Amino acid sequence: RKFEFAPHVNHGDGPKRIELIGPVNAPGGDGPSNGMYALQKELRRRIAEGLDWLTIKPLPASRDAIPWFWNWHDRSYACWWNSQGLPFIQGPNMLFTNSRSPRIDAEECALLDAKHCVAMFCHSEWYRDLIAANRGPENQSPIYMWPYPIDPLPGPPLPAEYDLLIYAKNGHRPGLLEHLAELYPRHIQIHYGQYRRDQLYEAARRSRACAYLADDDHGPLALAEILLAGCPVVGVRTGAPFIEHGVTGYFVERLPPGALCVECRDHFTALEAFVKAIKQAVTANRLSVQAKTSKKFETTDIVDRLLRPFASLSDDFG
Repeated sequence: RKFEFAPHVNHGDGPKRIELIGPVNAPGGDGPSNGMYALQKELRRRIAEGLDWLTIKPLPASRDAIPWFWNWHDRSYACWWNSQGLPFIQGPNMLFTNSRSPRIDAEECALLDAKHCVAMFCHSEWYRDLIAANRGPENQSPIYMWPYPIDPLPGPPLPAEYDLLIYAKNGHRPGLLEHLAELYPRHIQIHYGQYRRDQLYEAARRSRACAYLADDDHGPLALAEILLAGCPVVGVRTGAPFIEHGVTGYFVERLPPGALCVECRDHFTALEAFVKAIKQAVTANRLSVQAKTSKKFETTDIVDRLLRPFASLSDDFG
């Protein structure tokens, strides 16, 4: 794919404009699209009210602006932009193809090593640390963390019909899902990519707790939505990072295999800890979980936090 500069647009002698590349005008079919829709909805409101240094564009409109590439689809464009010696912003959905194999391809290496990157965004501490550990010495840009806002929000908890919601994504362990289903006959299963958003909302609002079977996700919207419905969650830090341990759920060290697949003492200990954490989560106050999570995902606060470093970047490169 060959890239070129769009026709030059002169923005005058003031601070550089920042161009968010990739408009999302409606909720999409995946978490990042839904999250970016909610974020851009609030950003558009602020732009209409006078935020004059930020625009949302399908492609960079000028080499005199600082583009913010957020989406996987623009990785090649971001690499090319850096090769032209121009400043840009990246994240939160640009890295990693596989967090267990960082620097997996040429584009990922180029983004991690980008000398002209001026800011990087991600959603969680473990991902921030992974970026910091794997980028090259020429990329000294600050790494900022914030979650995507949620729009629409799920409603409050409803009378519980299920003792356990089992959310299965990329954290499958042999026999674990089947073991949990046997332990909790009154359960409901939601499988990644096989549900509508309203189905997840309804299930979370009617469940006492959730076993979140994912171990490679830095900003899972489904997790945020489950917590916002008042459903406490048990999971691991690299798959369910929005849990506040002991408040909105519980972290465990690892996702274990089910009882029929236990092969060693470590497996047994991990399974015992996982089941114990679920038993604790089931007793949590669901209204309290919803209230605590709502503070973390308040749209105005998220966007305020996001815009703070943007404003300084705009001034720095003016």
